[in-house]
Amino acid sequence: MDWNNFFNPYNLPVIPYSPGLREEQIREICEVDTIYKLSSNESPFSPFPSALKAMAECLPLLNEYSDGSSHALTMRLAEHYGVEPEQIMVGNGSNELLCLIAQSCLMPEDEVVYCWPSFVVYRSSTQLAGATAIEVPLTEEGVFDLDAMAAAITDKTKLVFICSPNNPSGGVISAADFDAFINKLPDHVLLVLDIAYIEFVDDEDAIDFMRYFDGVRPLVILKTFSKMYSMAGIRCGYGIAPKEIVEAFNRVREPFNVNSVAQAGALACFDETEEIARRRALNSAGKQQLYQCFDELGLSYYRSGANFIWVHIPNAAERFNQLLKMGIIVRAVPGAEGLRVGVGDEEGVRATIDAFKQLFGKTQ
Repeated sequence: MDWNNFFNPYNLPVIPYSPGLREEQIREICEVDTIYKLSSNESPFSPFPSALKAMAECLPLLNEYSDGSSHALTMRLAEHYGVEPEQIMVGNGSNELLCLIAQSCLMPEDEVVYCWPSFVVYRSSTQLAGATAIEVPLTEEGVFDLDAMAAAITDKTKLVFICSPNNPSGGVISAADFDAFINKLPDHVLLVLDIAYIEFVDDEDAIDFMRYFDGVRPLVILKTFSKMYSMAGIRCGYGIAPKEIVEAFNRVREPFNVNSVAQAGALACFDETEEIARRRALNSAGKQQLYQCFDELGLSYYRSGANFIWVHIPNAAERFNQLLKMGIIVRAVPGAEGLRVGVGDEEGVRATIDAFKQLFGKTQ
């Protein structure tokens, strides 16, 4: 029996997502007691106390379905960003929103333009829709090459994905480059702007992407509570889009797609500006320490606007396994010569530096 006959042929080439290794997966090969999981771009901090309290308070009501429209969270997001509630869409992480946008918009004859390497869901959501992915290399600085992307757009282009800061390189696009790009984007192209890591960008480098949103321009801005807000485990992301896009999303999304705990935790995060600033500063300080370490070891890397750093390392698979034995879990990207190193808390940064110096100090 040919089992492939049962399946949508567009799904067959898709490679299942492979998450970062968990601590228990490497305990048997690890040669130290303490393990630092720096492979999934997670926050090293617990959720805000206000979020933990709100999530705990909703637990007795888990016998009931969640609010299927995420009404309270939608209203709060609309107020926060100064848009209409009909321009907000909430999902089970921004991953779900990316897939639903592709499902809503793409046909097999369409093309999707983005840079590579970047977030793997851009590729998989395009493949699942049967559309054609047009992958453009990053710049030498690890940033989305907007000029090359503009040149790759044709009459067949339906979607353009932009990730800033980019995962896995951490590159941040400049305001001037983005201005030039968006102003020459054809009307038949929907721009999906994924800014999951934007809260980690130092203030002087940050672009206020909301100033490009007018409810008419074909633009979707995606954000998440997974990273800076330390709630990757509850899966809650959101998008700001023209109401026509949101209506299309609501036609295809699952009912009750965001659980009650996620909605409660997300709602409690809006007043934590001081703690966000503190965590951003700690992340920036950790990056500076890692930059200094890599410089001393002669390792090249991309400057990052996120909570991770891409380090260019030959024989990355071998180095990845060596770091595992030392209790440092990082991320290797297939086909790319390097490792993505998450920025942990102060203890995690020190452990990472010690491991890299032990591993590379004698050879660089």
